[in-house]
Amino acid sequence: MKRIGILSDTHGDSGHMEMALMKMEAEGRLDALIHCGDHAGDAALISGSILQVAVVKGNCDGWMDDSPEELFLNIGGVNFLITHGHRYGVKRETDTLAEIAAAKGAQICCFGHTHVPKCETMHGVLMLNPGACLYTGDCAVVTVDDRGAFSVQMLNHNG
Repeated sequence: MKRIGILSDTHGDSGHMEMALMKMEAEGRLDALIHCGDHAGDAALISGSILQVAVVKGNCDGWMDDSPEELFLNIGGVNFLITHGHRYGVKRETDTLAEIAAAKGAQICCFGHTHVPKCETMHGVLMLNPGACLYTGDCAVVTVDDRGAFSVQMLNHNG
């Protein structure tokens, strides 16, 4: 079984990043950590001994940040598309990003930018925005079993 922590939009808020890490690891150690941008370098502050860390650049990450704007990777047999989402207009709608994620073969698309938690299947892809870690500690955990089946736990300030 793999446990993957997902956060976004940390904006340097170290207190809420630590809170998010505690929530994500409450039921067990993380095997991977995904940061969906906006102070992507913050992932290094809390990743510690997490074996796999995936980071993408957001619209508030500087030009000197050499993180990619998009990543496609497989963790535990599940295909993830990771992006911040600002280049796909996710504040207006997520349909475009969902279509692109489906065309690329993603099963889960992790994104941020809106600061609003979302966990909804569109075009056969789970569209997952953990919400903004900034001020709230919002985050999510994806658990993948040995057969590649996955489940999501949203860990946001609304419950």
